[in-house]
Amino acid sequence: MSFINLQVSLAELPSADELVMEPMAEAYEKEVKVQQLIIWLPILVLSFQPYLWTQILPLLLIPLVPILLAIIISRLVIKKSQIKAVAIREFDIAYRSGLFWRKTVIVAFNRIQHVEVSSGPLQRQFGLASIKLFTAGGSKVDLRIDGLTAERAEQMRTFIAEKIDDSTAA
Repeated sequence: MSFINLQVSLAELPSADELVMEPMAEAYEKEVKVQQLIIWLPILVLSFQPYLWTQILPLLLIPLVPILLAIIISRLVIKKSQIKAVAIREFDIAYRSGLFWRKTVIVAFNRIQHVEVSSGPLQRQFGLASIKLFTAGGSKVDLRIDGLTAERAEQMRTFIAEKIDDSTAA
């Protein structure tokens, strides 16, 4: 028996543009905005504390740095949430993320050991959930997809679990 490994022509490869990605749920952007508010509000309140004890005008500049940081970082985080998307195909799941460094992760169903759906208190408030995919060889999450509606996450979990069962039965 001899080993054969034929070369594939790059021209024959499918285009990455052919993959139709589904954006995250509309409520995900709202959840991200609330997360940013929870993070930045205490910092902004604390930045105004020195001004409350004195009336010196230069101290007004102290809150400007956190305010500018809050605005810039929050806008970037919100933009990043808008870029995320997911696609399910017959044999794998694809997930696109990243603001400056875009990446698309594709996980084959036959590599997935188990799938889990979870939702924190804020996610539940917005009717959202996350799906976590665990592949062979590790105990940590290999792919986590946030921003799905709870119903969509459960549908995906059921579909992927069936695919996992089919691949282990074969």
